[in-house]
Amino acid sequence: MPKEDCKYGEKCYQRNEAHLAKYNHPGRADDKAESVKLAPKRTASCGEEKAVEPDTTNSSGDSQMESHGEAKGTYESETAVLHREAMSNISGKNYMEIMEKRIRLSVQQEYDTLCESNEFIRHKFLVEMPPDFYEFWKFLNTLAHDPSKPSAAVEHLETVFQLQLVGPFEFLSGIFHQARMGEPGDYLRHWRFYYDPPEFQTVFVRRGTGVHYGYWRDVPQDKENLLIARNDTASGCEFQFVSGNIFDAFLYYLEHDFVGTPFTAGKVNATKKAVQKYLAENSLELAPLDRLQRERNKRVVAKAFHRAGIVVPFDRRTQLGYRPLSVSDAELKKILALFERKDLGDGLAKQAVLEKLQPVANAAIIAVDESDFGCALELGIDLFSSGHKELHMLASSLIVPAYSMLQRPQFIAIAKAHMESRSRDLNLSMFDVLK
Repeated sequence: MPKEDCKYGEKCYQRNEAHLAKYNHPGRADDKAESVKLAPKRTASCGEEKAVEPDTTNSSGDSQMESHGEAKGTYESETAVLHREAMSNISGKNYMEIMEKRIRLSVQQEYDTLCESNEFIRHKFLVEMPPDFYEFWKFLNTLAHDPSKPSAAVEHLETVFQLQLVGPFEFLSGIFHQARMGEPGDYLRHWRFYYDPPEFQTVFVRRGTGVHYGYWRDVPQDKENLLIARNDTASGCEFQFVSGNIFDAFLYYLEHDFVGTPFTAGKVNATKKAVQKYLAENSLELAPLDRLQRERNKRVVAKAFHRAGIVVPFDRRTQLGYRPLSVSDAELKKILALFERKDLGDGLAKQAVLEKLQPVANAAIIAVDESDFGCALELGIDLFSSGHKELHMLASSLIVPAYSMLQRPQFIAIAKAHMESRSRDLNLSMFDVLK
């Protein structure tokens, strides 16, 4: 089929093959010649560039327009060539496996660097520890038979007093340094017992039981004058404040939870004296329980099922920040008791509970929209404390917006991680999970 004449004739600047194949250019010397390729070629074998000299008969403006027109095609072709080169360099190897190994190595190096400072605690547990925590660690090293060994203090208390030091203490003792890395949720669930709300962080566990002690934070950033609470999982969801510092919590454990024998009585008395001596020699003045609890009670807006109380900003003049639930605690417990009815199957019981809870939850969500965030937090914590996993989704729908509006995102992460894999087991160490 004969080609048409290009309307630009010999003045046409086009050099691409498609245009030359379609149109004649009378008067132009290269009309019947092969098109001149201006883009450099890269060979896959040697990576060198080989260019053909461009036609310089055109004006400089024409050359620039031609170069722009060819740039896109050149970039795409060279990208393809480079991709083939890269793939040929790893021929016979699993590319994704190589990349995954590099990523793991990078993450491991970051983890090792994190283990070099106490920043590990904030990064993995999303909280910071108070000064009395670190002072207690120094004291423990005076009890150990081998103070140069970080884990000696931990081993001593477990051997003599059946008291496990867990969580951040395990970091100080070096256990996390040699452990396999886990997922973020593994660290947040580490020694988190069944009824532990996000505000609670376990540090003491009576070995083989559900008796555990921990710091209570109403705000994730709190790291001064924290109360120590106690819970026994076997007894339910209620928490009791036992001290205003970890030294007194340790003495409380020796007095109330340690089951001694005539052979351990001497060690108990010696340890109590050692605590008093250390405090006196270091001039440490620790906050007493009654003062801290009295100050906190002024900020508590509701006791909640766990009886420790919830704290949210509340303006008594405008009454903004909290409003009571639309049902009393007794009425809420009566609704939840439907789960125990034997005449209803599991499905019917759950449906009956949710039907009665929905208007209560709706009222709490409306309260959030009207800046009474404490209402949704109270109901969400109550549903969590009830222990019914069937209510996790509803509890989450209340807790998440409440913590979000209260600017406590760390507690959202902790609550979600806990409800994803909530366990009634007594051994809740992440190290056993990762074996």
